Amino acid sequence: MDFSLTAEQQMLKGSVEKFVASEYDATQREKLLEAPDAFSRAHWKTFAELGWLTIPFSEEQGGFGGGIVESATLMEAFGKALVLEPFVDTVLLAGQLLARGANTADHELLLSQLMAGEVQGAFAWQERQSRFHLSHCETTAKKQGSNYLLSGTKTLVSNADADFVVVSARTAGNTEDANGISLFAVKLDDRVNTTRIRLMDGRHAMKVQFDELSVPAASLLGDMGEALPLMQSVVDEVTVALCAEAVGAMDYLYKATAEYTNTRKQFGQPIGKFQALQHRMVDMFMKTEQCRSLLIRAMCAVSDGSDDIPEAVSAVKSMVGRYGRAVAEEAVQIHGGMGVTNEMNIGHYLKRLMMIDMSFGNADFHRRRFCSSRYREQALDLALAS
Repeated sequence: MDFSLTAEQQMLKGSVEKFVASEYDATQREKLLEAPDAFSRAHWKTFAELGWLTIPFSEEQGGFGGGIVESATLMEAFGKALVLEPFVDTVLLAGQLLARGANTADHELLLSQLMAGEVQGAFAWQERQSRFHLSHCETTAKKQGSNYLLSGTKTLVSNADADFVVVSARTAGNTEDANGISLFAVKLDDRVNTTRIRLMDGRHAMKVQFDELSVPAASLLGDMGEALPLMQSVVDEVTVALCAEAVGAMDYLYKATAEYTNTRKQFGQPIGKFQALQHRMVDMFMKTEQCRSLLIRAMCAVSDGSDDIPEAVSAVKSMVGRYGRAVAEEAVQIHGGMGVTNEMNIGHYLKRLMMIDMSFGNADFHRRRFCSSRYREQALDLALAS
């Protein structure tokens, strides 16, 4: 099977790598982290000019018409440089939910503004008791005339500078029911209470509180009470993109550590000459490539729309969660104490990989999800055989 990129995908990869090489060295990134938004508005404008914000959207919607391969290609390059701009939150999460659930001309207009870089978005789903379960939803949307009243709190919404959020709210059923969840596109204005939160990797998230916020019925995305399959589909694709970012970060850590072991001298020779360190470097390389292999498997599953998407996604997310952290910790150990200082970017990669592990289900969560999917399939085969 041919896993090589097409000429168009190679051009995308080259343009992203060229950008991060010129705009994202450690010093420049540190300055961005200290900025009020913790990212660059100028970079975001460049993303729009280069067409990156249109990548996953259909040509009918004014997009590039790309798929998971294009998104993952971009995200892997972003991972190598720890790019801070909220591409995942705005484009792959809020943007895809908006694109697939658009019901009105206003939704289409908002999507076009997003692709032009004029607005940013976020997905507000996580609540205090939700853990990693998308179906847990205490936030409610109650019908009042031609509007809905939103009430509830979303505890950790990535991209604190979003102009709008796609909110999951319960329009029917109990807190854990799979049915009865709806999505609403809500503008963040003075009527919405937000609290900024600084995350471990330096990025900004927010807590969003709705107190009987009145939103028009036209803000509904998709079908009433049937949002969970759409949410899960988008989140699975985003999980693959995050794993691509993690593989990019792991690849950088391996290469940076290999370079360090060839320049750092001890006992009159580079420490890379010591067999014990060579073995550890090989382990870092093998873990990175194993994650890359499962990433390709998940990309193929998503691209083909196969039935085993949940299984393929959970397999790579579980491995990335364990191996990503292991590679980063090994890089820190080989570099020594300076590996966790702010002045050296090795520690920043460790923090980002830990945050990716906790996004949309950590390694343990996805290991259980993988096993549950596999056992259900085996049970069905046995039932059919009998």
